Amino acid sequence: MKMDKKMLSGFMASICLALGLGLSPLSYAEEIPASTPTVSIETHSSATRDAKENKASTEGKVNLNTATVDELMGLKGIGKAKAQAIIDYREQLGRFTTIDELEKVFGIGMKLVDQNRDFIVIN
Repeated sequence: MKMDKKMLSGFMASICLALGLGLSPLSYAEEIPASTPTVSIETHSSATRDAKENKASTEGKVNLNTATVDELMGLKGIGKAKAQAIIDYREQLGRFTTIDELEKVFGIGMKLVDQNRDFIVIN
């Protein structure tokens, strides 16, 4: 089959369009259902105690829902590109609800999640 310039131009345009619209790694990620917000009312003393306990247990760990690129790069096997992919995933699909959900980010597998599990929190 012989292709002229017009046909080749149309073919190249359709390839560029397909690559630019909808074939990004994030388009393959599963949609995450929005969680139902809950309200909890606590007394000041129990809330303060819980906050102190939570801070002690999460100190030195990376919160996937608030971490910057630099903070994420502190994890094992996470460079600038993967750190940005985590942030892009979070911005597009919402907050992480489990550490295992990190596996859904393009370029991150369960082995990498397991290596960092003790250094990650979800808040």
